Amino acid sequence: MTDTPELLRRRVLRLVHRHEGGVLWIEGPADSGKSHLLAQAAQQAAPTGATVLTAPLLDALAPRQPEAGAQEPGSPYQALRQVEDGLRELSRQRPVLVVHDDVHHCDDLTLLALRTLTARLAGLPVLWMLAARSHLDVPAVTALRRDLPAEQTDGFELTALDPDAVRRLVTDLMGPRAAEAEPYLPLLGGLPGTIRHACALLTSSPGHDEVASAVVARRLDQLTPPARELVLTASVLGDSVRVRHLSRMLELREPALLSPLREVLAAGLMRAGRDHLAFTHPSLRAAVAATLPPPVQVSLRRRSVDLRLADGTPATALAAEIGALADPGDEGAIRVLEAAAREAAPLAPAAGAAHVRRAMELALPATPRRSRLAARLVPLLWEAGESDEARALAREVLQTPPDPVTHAHVCLELARMGGPFPVHQADAHLRRALHHPDVPLPVKDQLRSTTLLNRLLTGAAEEAGGAVAGALSHVRGTHPLNDLTQRTLRSVSACHRQRWSDALRHSEPVPAQAAELDPAYGPMLPEVVLSLVWRAELLGLAGDHEGAADLIDSGLLEAEQRGRAAYAALWRPARARLLLGGGRLREAARELAVTQEPTGQMPATPGTSDAAAEAAVLCARARAAFHIGDDREMEACAARAEVCLAGDDRQLRRAGAWVSVLAALYRDEPLSGERLNGAAAHVRRGFLHVACVDAGDLVLLVTAALASGQREMAATAVQFAEDRARLNPGLPLFTAAAMHARGLYAGDAELLVEAAEGHGEVRPLLRARALEDAGRCLAAADARGALSRFEDALSGYAACGAERDVQRVRGRLRALGVRPLATASAAPAAPAAEWRGLTRSELGVVRLIAQGATNREAAERLFVSPHTVNTHLRHAFEKLGVRSRVQLARLYAREVESPGVAV
Repeated sequence: MTDTPELLRRRVLRLVHRHEGGVLWIEGPADSGKSHLLAQAAQQAAPTGATVLTAPLLDALAPRQPEAGAQEPGSPYQALRQVEDGLRELSRQRPVLVVHDDVHHCDDLTLLALRTLTARLAGLPVLWMLAARSHLDVPAVTALRRDLPAEQTDGFELTALDPDAVRRLVTDLMGPRAAEAEPYLPLLGGLPGTIRHACALLTSSPGHDEVASAVVARRLDQLTPPARELVLTASVLGDSVRVRHLSRMLELREPALLSPLREVLAAGLMRAGRDHLAFTHPSLRAAVAATLPPPVQVSLRRRSVDLRLADGTPATALAAEIGALADPGDEGAIRVLEAAAREAAPLAPAAGAAHVRRAMELALPATPRRSRLAARLVPLLWEAGESDEARALAREVLQTPPDPVTHAHVCLELARMGGPFPVHQADAHLRRALHHPDVPLPVKDQLRSTTLLNRLLTGAAEEAGGAVAGALSHVRGTHPLNDLTQRTLRSVSACHRQRWSDALRHSEPVPAQAAELDPAYGPMLPEVVLSLVWRAELLGLAGDHEGAADLIDSGLLEAEQRGRAAYAALWRPARARLLLGGGRLREAARELAVTQEPTGQMPATPGTSDAAAEAAVLCARARAAFHIGDDREMEACAARAEVCLAGDDRQLRRAGAWVSVLAALYRDEPLSGERLNGAAAHVRRGFLHVACVDAGDLVLLVTAALASGQREMAATAVQFAEDRARLNPGLPLFTAAAMHARGLYAGDAELLVEAAEGHGEVRPLLRARALEDAGRCLAAADARGALSRFEDALSGYAACGAERDVQRVRGRLRALGVRPLATASAAPAAPAAEWRGLTRSELGVVRLIAQGATNREAAERLFVSPHTVNTHLRHAFEKLGVRSRVQLARLYAREVESPGVAV
């Protein structure tokens, strides 16, 4: 475009000096500078002696009165002949420059004259300069361009200026104030006319508030009505829009969009991608949209949403938009938000809750519709960790339920949450739901099963032996979920009666049954999660660490990926307890620290009150601190235990008594019979919520009773351990714990060594404890035998990171006259989690592989499956940029194990 003025000047000079005529056809979008160029050409031609005709052609040359004998006045043929004659006469006198702008606006007669005269006067010194908008489908203009004499016609197309040219033009027009135009440049499209208009506005209007709207209005006014409607509609639909959707919005077939679309593209307002149209700049789209009244924008956006819904666009993709557009009482919008919540809830309960919450805002207040929406919101809020809001909403629905079915569903959700109902006369609500004829039978049965499971787990059925069995006989398996819940009920009930082998057998089908449930809702049901956590706890108690770890890892991954804070608060403590049992104390402590929120409180978990959930974690925290030797953590746990002991909840009091036993052993202090009785009740019950009491906790109870001079209580505990082992012959950990307890009570070193062998590698801490106890029994009579047992115990404690136990055994060795060497842990701590971006799990795998372990050996030591090890190793290879185990070992040795290297 920069050479076009010079080309025009040369053609004018050739006309004047050489009498060379012809046609110059100039086209381009509105404001591209066509009129400016024609005016420049006319100014250059006039001083040289050429005749310049810029008025309408027929008015300038056609005489007012027809000649005698001519055709009827107003005949096109007569007018054309007169114009032709006039031009011939003028061209004999001097060269003629005919300038005609906006040819696309000419009437049919003028277009006919131009098409005819350019051909007839081709040999004369007449230069035609014709300008028209590009890409306008005006048939007469198209015909004119086609019929111009090809050998004497030159064409020029004006395009937008490049950014540098735009800034130079702005500088020429505004001088020192050119920087003021910078924010408006994206709106100008590089068109000289628009640039001049904007600069004039900026220099004449000090406020500048209306510059953008004025510029955009000018550009829109220069479009044809179809093109203007296309741009305005597209501006409401976003920065880019698909052609098919735009055609449906305009109620036009796609071919009918071609003409206005070419005009819009030529004007530089939009650009065409592979399968969509996009505005040349977001600010341009925003400015165009701002020219529409807000009600029109809302109407167009709502129509767009409706069309996309009809085309099958998922409700989740449209929920936020329709929620922002809808007015109160808009039932269509509420249905879309409900559908979006159903789609989002399985993967992201927080997102589903947001959709339902917006639907509630749209629903009219104090209506059954709003209450039903509130009932749907309750479980989503609870899963996302908003337990207080969930309970408050449930209380609101129960106070004025819209119908019996909704009432029953809210009761079921509260039963799933656990804890007391947030209303008075909770039992009356349960009876009403269970006996109303309109409530479906599956809902009744699930409510009955879940309520019973909740009462078992929270300790509300302490003397439930026969009562539970009787209740189970009335619960029917009307659907797969209820059958799964019943299996867990029977398993928990069996544990209550110390039939742990039966509990394992009842829970065995649970993972397979959970996998068979509909994946859209199965993993999000508390009964399923509780059942799987319970199964993992039982597997850990039975010594199947790999099976337990697989369940825990997959459950925690699902909970974290889908934002289910309530379920993560179940899986993390389960993982910590598994790590504690396997002797991985530091990892267990870190897991427990993650479980606690910054406030020190846990998120609400299913099937229990918040206090009971905290008590279950408290027991694990105290156990980890007991072995590690963390004084501050142990004191914090002891203080919390006193709070539990002062409460009214019998289960929490027992848990507090147990933690006080650990604290007394830690401080080497005696215990009262009351505290020991409470701790014994905790151990005998065997579980706190879904947290199984470790098989070896009974050993610590016997130790505490003997240290406090309570031999009768110790004897009772030993008898319980032996009865438990006899009832569960398939669980070797119970047998080993019974031998350990009997060996402690009788001072039998051989029995304690046998117990150590029974604990084996599955329970390294208990094995080390049994060896230490054996050495203590032998210390007076067999120093050499005691030394061997203490050294083995020291090695076992050190491998687990049990620093307090290590120090205690070193003291026993020094008492025998032996100065023990510093014992390095057989499982050195993993490097800090920030090393090379690896996760904690990946670091654990890398450490073992770098030390020469196979995948299977690493899996056994980490209590995970070989498949999990392989996955972590593959991710580590990608992050570290290595391709072999040798490269991995070298990198690990150089950056982590080398002295003086910080990681």
